[in-house]
Amino acid sequence: MPQLDRIIVFSQIFWLILIFSLFYAILTHYFLPKFLKSLKIRKQVVDLNTKEILKRTEGTLNKQNLLVKILIKNLEVTSNLLVSYFGQLVKDKKSVDTLIIDQKIGFVILNTVKFCDLKLVNSIFVYPKPLKFKN
Repeated sequence: MPQLDRIIVFSQIFWLILIFSLFYAILTHYFLPKFLKSLKIRKQVVDLNTKEILKRTEGTLNKQNLLVKILIKNLEVTSNLLVSYFGQLVKDKKSVDTLIIDQKIGFVILNTVKFCDLKLVNSIFVYPKPLKFKN
């Protein structure tokens, strides 16, 4: 059988080992370091992007918290002004038509629900209106 001839088989094994060893050496010494370098650079880019995203997220959350504090403070001031104004109005007039006031307050609450945070809506206290104001 010519396939199992010792002279042919040994030369085929020699060339097989030589070609695969050269292929392995080229891959490990030239291509593998470049591949690992690109993986390391990608990891560094991802880490830097993650840090930047965290920094921006923290800044955005701080700005949101500041805005919520300012809005709640302004809501409290507005509430105090409304209470004092309507209290004075009730003292001057013995009865007040509260339909327009209720419509305006309802409009403000509707816009707050549409465009603001739930925490702001929860900070607005809505009480049922009495039928007639009395001193």
